[in-house]
Amino acid sequence: MGFSLESIIAIPCCLTILAQTTSLALPLAKQAKRAADVNAFIPAIGNRAGYTCRYKTITRETYKVPYVQTCPQKIVESLSLAHDLYSTTKTSLNQDFGSDS
Repeated sequence: MGFSLESIIAIPCCLTILAQTTSLALPLAKQAKRAADVNAFIPAIGNRAGYTCRYKTITRETYKVPYVQTCPQKIVESLSLAHDLYSTTKTSLNQDFGSDS
């Protein structure tokens, strides 16, 4: 059984691609595991300082990951306070202008 010219070229190319892909699999798996570890660690950090939004960097082993830590409840409360203040001010201004007439 003889190989054709195409198979003589294609088989080594396919084996080279397979070897290259296999050599990249371990570093990619390690990076994916690191990302999963950091994603699991970030929610464990509590918001003890009472801030609404804060920029931080996590250092784990040999890598650093920047992230923004927020407190959604404080943001909702701030927006609600701003809305209430605006509504109250608008209502009181309308009543003041209405009583002048």
